[in-house]
Amino acid sequence: MKIFVLRSDTSNAGVKRGLYEFLKGLDLTKPKQVAITDYKEKKTDEQRSSFHLLCGLLGKELGYSMQDIKDYAKDECFGAHTVTIAGITKEIVKSSEKAKRDEYSDLIDTVYRLASQAGIQLPILRR
Repeated sequence: MKIFVLRSDTSNAGVKRGLYEFLKGLDLTKPKQVAITDYKEKKTDEQRSSFHLLCGLLGKELGYSMQDIKDYAKDECFGAHTVTIAGITKEIVKSSEKAKRDEYSDLIDTVYRLASQAGIQLPILRR
């Protein structure tokens, strides 16, 4: 799989050329599928480390583990769904692994909100 990001700036001409060359070189003996979707920026390493740090700090203040706070924040942001397999029902919280930049910002904001509701002040981190 190859991903091309199309924008309306000057770098777009090179991307279009690369896309054209890629498409020209495809082996079409098997059908291919092309999908155009809105681009969402990936989360940054700084966002990921900030989220984990804040979850750890809040967890320590409240007497919970970092994972407990992390799961709570993910459930608040993404919700959970129930899955039943072989008669066993579990509630599954969406992983933050595939979360995009804006979703990770929401996770961080959720941790700050939870801390505020508990009367705890967390350090303000760049994100």
